[in-house]
Amino acid sequence: MWPNAVKSRLRDRLMGVTLLALSAVIPIGCDNRETILMIEKPTEVRSIERSPSSPESSSAKLEPGRVFKTLKAGDTAKAVGTYHGQDYDAFHVKLADGTEGLILAGDTFKVASR
Repeated sequence: MWPNAVKSRLRDRLMGVTLLALSAVIPIGCDNRETILMIEKPTEVRSIERSPSSPESSSAKLEPGRVFKTLKAGDTAKAVGTYHGQDYDAFHVKLADGTEGLILAGDTFKVASR
């Protein structure tokens, strides 16, 4: 019975390591496209604020902060993530100058890949 327990543990650990490796490799190797927001109308970029975590949550909640820049038609922003809040959906973007912020979902831009 003892060899079966050892075999089972080894199999479980190997499965965990394999799944971890695949979750890191598959997204990198399968999709190298960038998601770009093509600005069509003036679009506000907001700072990223983290509200204090609530007792039942282990992580802080992400919130849009103050407007620190307004992009104009023809500008682009690289999307590095998406957020789905209770009252908003937003793209986490990285601008050409390296600053990061949130652009709230709306009809002021198109989403493109390159």
